Amino acid sequence: MSNTVLWRAKPRTSKPNSRQKRNGLFLDAHPVCQACNEASSEEAHHELPKGHADREDWHWMKALCTPCHVALHKVER
Repeated sequence: MSNTVLWRAKPRTSKPNSRQKRNGLFLDAHPVCQACNEASSEEAHHELPKGHADREDWHWMKALCTPCHVALHKVER
């Protein structure tokens, strides 16, 4: 979704919704990609499917750079 610091300044919306705030806070807490450990994290990946009760628990999320996030979704299909 966003960069760790710049998510607040995105012109997409003037008032971020709860999902955008939660993902932004998660990325603020995890500034480095958890897959490659080199690039800065830009996207919050949810390991559980939509609708799962624990989907929003940070234990089931990963902070990833865009190339790692794209690669992870290509493997999952």
